[in-house]
Amino acid sequence: MRTLHLLRHAEASWQVPGPGGDHARPLSARGVQQARGVGAHLRGAGVSLILASSATRTMQTAEALGLGVPIWSRDDIYNAGGTSILEQILTVPDGYASVVVVGHAPGIPALVHSLADASSDAAARAIVAYRYPPATLSTLTVHTRWAKLRAATLVAARIAPEPG
Repeated sequence: MRTLHLLRHAEASWQVPGPGGDHARPLSARGVQQARGVGAHLRGAGVSLILASSATRTMQTAEALGLGVPIWSRDDIYNAGGTSILEQILTVPDGYASVVVVGHAPGIPALVHSLADASSDAAARAIVAYRYPPATLSTLTVHTRWAKLRAATLVAARIAPEPG
């Protein structure tokens, strides 16, 4: 059994930096805190690999998780749809039992909805049914090899808590 964590990047700055445009937008201070909070939540989950969009905000989110595992940057996850993100997951070697994918909306939430099978947790489905704000994390149990992933069981969803 494998575990797939699908994470929308934490809150980004709204200022678009010069030459890099949207791709170069960094996390806001609040976004760094959100990512650290998700990292604390994931500690002990046995995460062995992070796949992240090559955008600055997703790479900063992946690093701020502080999980001490390899981070593979993928251009094909940047602003990708769910199908393109799934194609990247299908290439993960079987030795990685628990993977976090850090990407963008609408691709990450679309992938959650397309993978979630009939036995998925109703409460988790309700959490992500209509919104998937920055730093939202969905956890799915995968019952096959990565290369054969077509469906999974959504077991938990977590929206980053508001500061305060």
